[in-house]
Amino acid sequence: MRRTLIAVGFFVAVALGVASPAKAALLTINDFTGGANTVWTLDVQTGCSSCAITLTANVGAGSSLSGSFIDAVQFAIAGTDPTGITVNSAPGGTALWTQPSFDNLDASLSGGNQCNGGASNNVCFETDTTLGFGPIASSTTYTWTFTETFASALPSTLTTGNIRASFNNAEGQNVHTFSPDGGTFTNTGTGAGGSTGITLVPEPTSLLLFGTGLSMAAYRARRKKQNEKK
Repeated sequence: MRRTLIAVGFFVAVALGVASPAKAALLTINDFTGGANTVWTLDVQTGCSSCAITLTANVGAGSSLSGSFIDAVQFAIAGTDPTGITVNSAPGGTALWTQPSFDNLDASLSGGNQCNGGASNNVCFETDTTLGFGPIASSTTYTWTFTETFASALPSTLTTGNIRASFNNAEGQNVHTFSPDGGTFTNTGTGAGGSTGITLVPEPTSLLLFGTGLSMAAYRARRKKQNEKK
């Protein structure tokens, strides 16, 4: 009987170890206007109320944005109510982006390229310099990481969202504003968002493995009992 319990425990552990939780959702929006040749990605941890978020801007070869400065960035996750955000890392260092206006909830890019407008449930943050961060270069990826808190836990599946950004030239004048209509999240279960605090949910393959383990354990127990009767 003891061996049977050990076998069952082993297969339970294996099943849970193989299970793949829904870790993150990815929002990818291309900015090809005016030769910008940049891919923006928002990687959001799900199933949490204090969530890891990674924002990346992959500036492609020959981008017209090369030599410009990133002045401000805005993003939104539909159906959420953000209550706070902390910058953990950012291009040029966190000090460049950490300022009173950084924790700017329900805000959007507006006049002067900064976060001067209103937009419900959006997060907008700006640099604390006249030009912004830069000059940026082609064939380079720029990354921000955050911890964002929400009024309630995010669901395991996200729907839509948006990413916006503004760029200045060396004179501090706006040369490009990335302002798409938004996009749809791909809930792949993978990403940089992490999986802290997420409950493991076994996939069908894991459940099959678990069931097989129970069957083998039951077969061994029945066979042992038959041998003892002999």
